[in-house]
Amino acid sequence: MTNILIPTDFSADSFRMAEQAIRFLNREVNVILFHAYEMPFYYQDLFANEQPPYYKMLNDGFRQGCRQLKAQYPHLVKKINFQYMQGNTNALFRNFAEGNNIHLIVCPDSYVYTKTHARSLNPVPFFKKSRIPMLTDFAPVQKPAAEAPVTRLERSFATA
Repeated sequence: MTNILIPTDFSADSFRMAEQAIRFLNREVNVILFHAYEMPFYYQDLFANEQPPYYKMLNDGFRQGCRQLKAQYPHLVKKINFQYMQGNTNALFRNFAEGNNIHLIVCPDSYVYTKTHARSLNPVPFFKKSRIPMLTDFAPVQKPAAEAPVTRLERSFATA
């Protein structure tokens, strides 16, 4: 089972990226949709009774996207869930990745970070420094064309 981490801005683009990765990998996966946030700046904000920054983003549309992805690939998607991280250090991300047993990060070269909250963080710098394998391109790997076998007739012309 491969645990893949996919950055999310809670939009349909995140689900398209997840779908491309699932089709490309073509093996059983656990999908973790990920978003990073800054820690609150003020001490009193840590204990405020406000909603978490992702509260409004985890709406029915997001949940429906998760259900649809799992229904579309029931033999490949074992589990899909949302995880977030509060903090901005590489050590924290390494601990997060280790705690969630992340095997692969899906972050195409064309990925554009979208800030969804005042405390949202761009996760790409964490990904690049983590040393976790990254899937950056969904194009199939081109195998080098095998050299065509030389026929007896071609060999006779080559030696003449």
